[in-house]
Amino acid sequence: MVAQLTAVTSVRSLVPARDRCLPVDEVFASLLPDAGLQRGRIVGCSGVAAWSLALGVISRAVGTGSWAAFVGTPAIGLEAASDLGVALERVVLVDVDGSPSVWAERVAAAADGFELVVTCPPTGAERVARRVRQRLQARGVVLLAVSASTPSLACDVELVSTAVTWAGIGQGSGYLMARRVTVAVTGRRVPRRRERELLLPCPNGRMRLLEWGGERDEVSTM
Repeated sequence: MVAQLTAVTSVRSLVPARDRCLPVDEVFASLLPDAGLQRGRIVGCSGVAAWSLALGVISRAVGTGSWAAFVGTPAIGLEAASDLGVALERVVLVDVDGSPSVWAERVAAAADGFELVVTCPPTGAERVARRVRQRLQARGVVLLAVSASTPSLACDVELVSTAVTWAGIGQGSGYLMARRVTVAVTGRRVPRRRERELLLPCPNGRMRLLEWGGERDEVSTM
């Protein structure tokens, strides 16, 4: 019986990479190393458009059946999430009001029941990062760490939004129609730094990858 259980457990390592990933919109498929969200990993979203990136990244997975827990994310805008394609009926909000240890406990609990955990790591989160990462890997959960600056957690993949240009305003009047965002992709699991431009959102409220005149790929020093 023990031998049988051991054999069953080892089968997980034989699952093809595509089956170990949660799907993403085609806009992000060309940016992420595995063309999806690798289970058990931490993805950082930072910079001026951090929340738009995070919501855009999870929209396809949530739309196709995955559930997402937003843990300690008071700044989340549910209307914006819906506009970017996140199915709100599969989203649960979890409050966190306490120390990094409390935050880690809430994240670990969410990892037991959700495939996606979106969170704003508190100050001091790096002290409990190992415990959080072990739970994510054990459960095959993807965590998205959202922060205006570089997340305090070591990220396997990090999407950093930098330059932003809004379109739609004329001579001092008009409506904002689209936002052009430069996104750099780095991280421990990214062999080469990548940089692209997105419309996030584009005039229809969703996302679009812009043609890049000359692809900027740099060898990562991480």
